[in-house]
Amino acid sequence: MTIAPNDADLAHYADAVRGLLARGGFELTGRPAQADRWEISHIQEYLERHGRPDTRPTVHIAGSKAKGSVATMTEAILRQSLTANAGEARTMLYTSPDLHAARERISINGEPVEAGTFARLADRLLEDPATDGWSYFELLTVMSWLAAAEADCQWQVLEVGLGGRLDTTNAIAEKAVAVITPIDLEHTAILGETIAEIAAEKAGILTGPCELVVAPQRGSALDVIRETAETAGATLHEVAEDCALRVLSQSVDQLQFDLKTPDRTYRQLKLELLGEHQAENAAAAVRAAELALASAGLEPTDQQVRQALGAVRLPGRGEVIGRKPLTIVDGAHTQLAAKRLRQALDESGVPKQRVFVLGLLDGKDVEPIASALLGPDDQAFVAPPTSARAAEPREIAEAVRALGVPVSTAPDVAAALERATATAGERGAVIVTGSLRTVADAREARLVITGDRALGLR
Repeated sequence: MTIAPNDADLAHYADAVRGLLARGGFELTGRPAQADRWEISHIQEYLERHGRPDTRPTVHIAGSKAKGSVATMTEAILRQSLTANAGEARTMLYTSPDLHAARERISINGEPVEAGTFARLADRLLEDPATDGWSYFELLTVMSWLAAAEADCQWQVLEVGLGGRLDTTNAIAEKAVAVITPIDLEHTAILGETIAEIAAEKAGILTGPCELVVAPQRGSALDVIRETAETAGATLHEVAEDCALRVLSQSVDQLQFDLKTPDRTYRQLKLELLGEHQAENAAAAVRAAELALASAGLEPTDQQVRQALGAVRLPGRGEVIGRKPLTIVDGAHTQLAAKRLRQALDESGVPKQRVFVLGLLDGKDVEPIASALLGPDDQAFVAPPTSARAAEPREIAEAVRALGVPVSTAPDVAAALERATATAGERGAVIVTGSLRTVADAREARLVITGDRALGLR
């Protein structure tokens, strides 16, 4: 793509992203050795020297599954309630990874930060000798706080990148609410080989007194979280104990449910999302927003929560991107995520003739994911996502074949999607899953989305 001279902000943005990407780090390389050097003291020192741009009321979210969904829902409720009470809202949402453009990670008032602002803040950090040696993720995280400070944001919602204890987002001075979403075996070379060890890393976001919302968890994770919360002086709120959910209806396009929290009963809430697990995510988000707003002397109304959740869109998470055949994309890269996707497909009226497109990043334990996701009547195409960390398709295909599922490989996700579409026919279903990079590739191919790729950045 040739950038015209009047596209100055876009050209500046492209240069800035290149500079950020050149800093590397675990997210880009997948090398566990780079995670061994993680610490956050240098980030805290930088923040202290620059007036603590991270300091504002915060909801901080860690977990293995659904933390991006919970973060997005929480921010939407906060923004809706603040707007209703004060006539305006200024919120910042920081999530990762992005699907199509780096600036998607930083949202101000529900919109990605503008390209020109992103580039200016990137330059500010890249040109500062104090940031020498910082990774791509570290730079983007601090940029989110600088953007929030410039926008005079009243609240911020932060999604942990990986782990929690030593994640860059944990450099913040304090938090009003912490949330821990379901924990699964992931990144075992970095976080630990057991659920309890991983839970300890995730619960590391508890650095002092705060309200803690815990989504339904395995017992081994809950034991660790409870102990860590007590040590940190955090007040524990377990969704499984405190909230009651009743799913009223579900389809591929909408989920309708009632939710009762300790504060209020919400009737006929709607999410344009796939899967009953999204109602559980909403319960955690509503409870987090209730506690956050209570700290400001506010209380969300039934109407505010209904409007906020009804407007939530989560690209790449149980998203329908085609109808004939029904084509769904969902980033399911752990065994728990695969299990929940399979359950959602079975319970939402998705045609039984299903063809999967699967692409994973290196280091994933393929067999548990594949066995939770695939059934004997399914077919699969395996393709590498656009990433230097893409897993070898033949190895994934071998694990799938061992389950008795017919499988073929394709050179890329776009080719796999085309072959899967032809195989499924108009009455079947195509499910694209695995890494979010796989999902992004499918969305770009089917929905003609360009994003950073058009700038030569992918």
